[in-house]
Amino acid sequence: MSAVLVRSTIATLIAFGGGAFGVGLARLASRHLNVLVYAASGALLAVTVWDILPDAGRALSPPALLLAAASGYGLLWLIGRHVSPVCPACAISALDLSTARGLRRAVVLLMVAIGIHSTMDGVAVAVGDQIVGRANLGVLFAVSLHKLPEGMALALLLVGAGYAGRTALGWTIGIEATTEVGALVGVLALRNAPLPVLGLLFAHIGGGFLYIVASASGAFTVHRERRSVRRMLSVGSLAFLLTSSLLRTADMLAR
Repeated sequence: MSAVLVRSTIATLIAFGGGAFGVGLARLASRHLNVLVYAASGALLAVTVWDILPDAGRALSPPALLLAAASGYGLLWLIGRHVSPVCPACAISALDLSTARGLRRAVVLLMVAIGIHSTMDGVAVAVGDQIVGRANLGVLFAVSLHKLPEGMALALLLVGAGYAGRTALGWTIGIEATTEVGALVGVLALRNAPLPVLGLLFAHIGGGFLYIVASASGAFTVHRERRSVRRMLSVGSLAFLLTSSLLRTADMLAR
């Protein structure tokens, strides 16, 4: 239990660091946010394709795996479509900081949506360990890496919505702390869960991660110069290849 919470704390602290960077260096943070998002998306895609879905698939039939992954994708799509973006980086890509002030009216919905996503990140860290019977460092790496631009973008959105820097950082810390809640729920509530149940939940989370990758990538390529899009896609592809190599190496060492 303590080891899982230590790993979820690492991911949470990285999100806190992203929030602090977003508040302290808003202009610099917003300028480089797209590159960080693509690097994180590439790593998240690699972990989902090579780690999460295959591990879940060992406990499920192919139809059950597809259905569970589709449910995770569909849930976040519904929240993002009808409630508020679950990916703050996706929201900030469509708004400059001056127009983001309109977000103040919907800030509660924004925090709830991102809190749900962060909670599932924590559950993923806990379930990833249980389903493979060891520390699933691939999931931790992907969750931690995408927490940096997530925390940064959330803080930037709150600052753009008119919140003072300390207030924006406080809300960012509070929302991202739900990652720890998810890890705790995963450890306590799912400790004795049957393997098929863990597989369904892991595949569901994997589908949600695919939604984050798709929405982030799509948001940052709209209305961008072709050269900028190529650069971001190159960064994402490189992160995907490097993470895939690391996962395969770690898998061979674990055998």
